[in-house]
Amino acid sequence: MNPSRILLLSVAAVSALSFVATSIRAYPGGPPPGVTGGFGERTCNQSGCHNSYELNAGRTSGLGDLVISGVPDQYQPGMTYSVRVTITHTEGRDAWGFQLAARVKESGAQAGEFKPTDGTTQTLLEKGIQYIEHTLEGTNSNVFEFNWVAPSSSTGEIVLHAAGNAADGSLSPDGDYIYSSSATLRAPTASARLPGTP
Repeated sequence: MNPSRILLLSVAAVSALSFVATSIRAYPGGPPPGVTGGFGERTCNQSGCHNSYELNAGRTSGLGDLVISGVPDQYQPGMTYSVRVTITHTEGRDAWGFQLAARVKESGAQAGEFKPTDGTTQTLLEKGIQYIEHTLEGTNSNVFEFNWVAPSSSTGEIVLHAAGNAADGSLSPDGDYIYSSSATLRAPTASARLPGTP
């Protein structure tokens, strides 16, 4: 075989492998489960993927943040809440992503259920824990909205942990800012009942 052709094929093969490796590491369609930063989980920053900057470096320097809103201070059994995850960043960002889980504070067990409301979020289940995260369609917006249905009875305090990515859109893990945040929901009072029950 012609040496020039061998060189060309070698370069093409290396380029293809490099593209595949980068695409796998960047997870534009959503990360694997378990990168919320809560209950011993690492974030995409701490796992060595998007680690150009320290975790929450953008918050520390005043560039951005991740905020969980729409959840009450105290949840009511069986109620559905419209949850919003907002990632902000003042420098030019072209893509966004997140992952969130809700767990019982005392045990780390799954708390309630997530329900996507459009094509920008999806759910995953891993070892009894449900995660909600961005889809490929969702990476165009820095705001993600979905529903969370509280447990049908009190499980004690519940913690929502989220990690988010303010990405430069290069499909490479380099140059991205990772943020993490949490929200704690108090247990309902003893008189709280499931909606529709006497």
